Amino acid sequence: MSKCTTYYIQAQQIDQLVEYFGTTLEKLTPVDKLALRATLAYWLFHLEVADLSEYTLNHALEDTMQGYSEDCQVNLKKAIAILEGIGRGEAEGLIEALTDQLRWRNTGY
Repeated sequence: MSKCTTYYIQAQQIDQLVEYFGTTLEKLTPVDKLALRATLAYWLFHLEVADLSEYTLNHALEDTMQGYSEDCQVNLKKAIAILEGIGRGEAEGLIEALTDQLRWRNTGY
């Protein structure tokens, strides 16, 4: 069983995310989690290589959302609205939590 999301990172936005989507973000489908992880990684990548301080999570979501189902888009928009303003460390911690949750799902433990 995967650990609670807040095991990996503590922040007000993460607490709000857990309140809305559940302790292990169980209200998000595996596809939603993959898409959220991709959006966070894309945002972090742009911050690192382009040093775009004005590049927000919403920008990353718009840039990566092509081809996502409508349901996935709704969940991602809500998640990103909650997460807006998080820092790099919080994003990395959330990526770690999402990776663990996806790993546990795929291994069947």
